[in-house]
Amino acid sequence: MSQVAPPNDKKRTKTQEVFPSSWSGLWSLLPDAVAVNCLAHASRLDLAALAVASKCHRSLVASPDLLDMRWRMDCRETSFYVCLRVSPDVTPRWFILNRNRRLGPIPSNPYNQAPESSSFVVVDRGIYIIGGLINGNRTSDVFFLDCFSHTWRPVPSMKMARAGASASLVDGKIYVVGGCVGDADSSNWAEVFDPKTQTWGNWFIPS
Repeated sequence: MSQVAPPNDKKRTKTQEVFPSSWSGLWSLLPDAVAVNCLAHASRLDLAALAVASKCHRSLVASPDLLDMRWRMDCRETSFYVCLRVSPDVTPRWFILNRNRRLGPIPSNPYNQAPESSSFVVVDRGIYIIGGLINGNRTSDVFFLDCFSHTWRPVPSMKMARAGASASLVDGKIYVVGGCVGDADSSNWAEVFDPKTQTWGNWFIPS
């Protein structure tokens, strides 16, 4: 004669876990190519939230393979960035307009960005910050803000120090005109930067 266990009168205090306690354990079970393919369909803001979960997630979100795949899939999302000087700090601070219509701060440029008169050009996944004034002096420094990972890196400097220059993207190249002192060599009055080769060259304006 079989015996039936008496019912358990104790209330459950925990819900049985069906999934791993950490999503990082789940990702680790997937091949890198599969994980990257899944993440490529998520929004940039969702990926940013995922990146703070763990180092494992952060490395996946920052993967060059993921960035390249999203680019090939044309997963481009319009975002608004603002550069402000918040008194009394003279160092420029960068913000992104969030979904709730509020400005969210992003990591500051660690490379001593000029506090005023810089030029800005949007290229592919980021923003180039060109020249400007530091303590009243023009600078030839150029920096790149990666708008996907919100990281900074310096790029090769211009030949001429410039402030308030006119800069535009034409056919995949950045053309920078003026912004230098009046007695500058006319051959350096305009420069062109190739983002693919990361090199500057002279641009001669037809007379």
